[in-house]
Amino acid sequence: MKCGICKAEMEEKAVTYTEDVDQGVIVIRHVPAQVCTECGNTWYSGTVAVELEKLVDQFAFSAGSEVSVINFAKLVA
Repeated sequence: MKCGICKAEMEEKAVTYTEDVDQGVIVIRHVPAQVCTECGNTWYSGTVAVELEKLVDQFAFSAGSEVSVINFAKLVA
């Protein structure tokens, strides 16, 4: 697969995804992605993107927590 930005090669990696939500930050570790070897552009498959949305929705309003850290590999198998 080629990068849509710089046309360099993409490689499969486990990355960390973060998202700001109203009450804090969600950090999702060990997310499978394609990452450009030159510019670092990150691409998630449709399946992974759907799972990320579900996890963000599920953990966005964790009671009393400003930061939630989630292990993607353990929750989505």
